[in-house]
Amino acid sequence: MRSSCLLPLAVSLISLALAQDKHRRIGQIEFYGYAGLDLDNIRNALPFREGDELPDSDDAVQKAVGRIREAVNHVIGMPATDVEALCCDAHGDGIIYIGLPGNSIGIVQHKPQPTGSVRLPASILSLYKETMEAQSRAVLNGASGEDDSKGYALSVDPNVRAKQLATRAYVLRNEHLVSRVLATSRDPEQRIAAAYLLGYARQSPRQIEDLVGASRDSDDTVRNNALRALGVLARSNPKVAARIPAEHFIAMLSSGSWTDRNKGGSLLDELSKRRDPKLLSQLRSRSVNSLIKMARWRDRSHADTFRMLLGRVAGIEETRLQQLVQAGQVEQIIAALK
Repeated sequence: MRSSCLLPLAVSLISLALAQDKHRRIGQIEFYGYAGLDLDNIRNALPFREGDELPDSDDAVQKAVGRIREAVNHVIGMPATDVEALCCDAHGDGIIYIGLPGNSIGIVQHKPQPTGSVRLPASILSLYKETMEAQSRAVLNGASGEDDSKGYALSVDPNVRAKQLATRAYVLRNEHLVSRVLATSRDPEQRIAAAYLLGYARQSPRQIEDLVGASRDSDDTVRNNALRALGVLARSNPKVAARIPAEHFIAMLSSGSWTDRNKGGSLLDELSKRRDPKLLSQLRSRSVNSLIKMARWRDRSHADTFRMLLGRVAGIEETRLQQLVQAGQVEQIIAALK
């Protein structure tokens, strides 16, 4: 895991290490990718149970994640594909998502590590880090809203918004450099910042192409930032959403990375609103089993995206689907698939 200042912020997802209390109760432990594995055996071997408390420090979270990885490896002879400790569910408790290397995990092809030396100015890298920290504070203070209507995110928090507007001003003057860093820099931290920055560029086919390319980066935080930027673009305008190719993001629904699944699902939620028959057919044939398992996650902020995708695949009318999702009628949505 990277230091918290480099983690992209996704409104409801903040590392446990950023929480303000001294301890955080584990409210939920969820799994994915476990087809063909004895999930009860794995669950019983974990060093933590739902209801346990963890100290809210970066070091404690890192150690907890390491112990979970060791426990999984001990039981199945293979490491977990990912372990994510997140804050928070509806009760303010932490959630731990554990990826397992079962039969339902798909291989997502990533691009080779770039080898270039081009870099962003130190002042712009600092602006990115400051923006991430300010966003984290804003969300913890209840100011998580943002306006995506312009095709780039603008926070309701005045401090964050000012930094985002400064980012926009810089990128408009330096789009070519930002694109070069994203595509060629060997330094992951440079590419992480560049993926975020490119979300503030002028809307164009080139912007979409570069962000889609970055969604295949070997670094998961680069992918996360690129997917978040694409999601903002898709929400801003249905015509823009129609220009974003969905193929790669369908594969992400079976990824071993929690971030891939979360952000890939969020983007596909936007892209599937037009109910393109080809997209819905691909989701049914390639991802329906993964979608069902994720739809059964208990935290709505993470599961509702997959419930909406399943309902569209099943052909449930949109207003009715929203009612079912709002009511938590997961099994009714799943049953409609048949």
